[in-house]
Amino acid sequence: METFAIVAAILAGALYLATITYVITQITRTSGLNPTEKAIWVVAILTFPLVGTIVWFVLGPHPFGIRVGDPTLK
Repeated sequence: METFAIVAAILAGALYLATITYVITQITRTSGLNPTEKAIWVVAILTFPLVGTIVWFVLGPHPFGIRVGDPTLK
């Protein structure tokens, strides 16, 4: 039973790290974000990984229509 718990914890940790890596990769590849917005997103994901990834997946790169920096970018 102890072995199962260790394997489950390792798999959960690997999934967690893979999800964060995927989100950061998506942030850096998103052309609709300016460099300031990308930096803010990456810091948010690294500071609040669970909440940040949920917000990214559910609300997208501009939650609530918030823009930072150049307003001409769409």
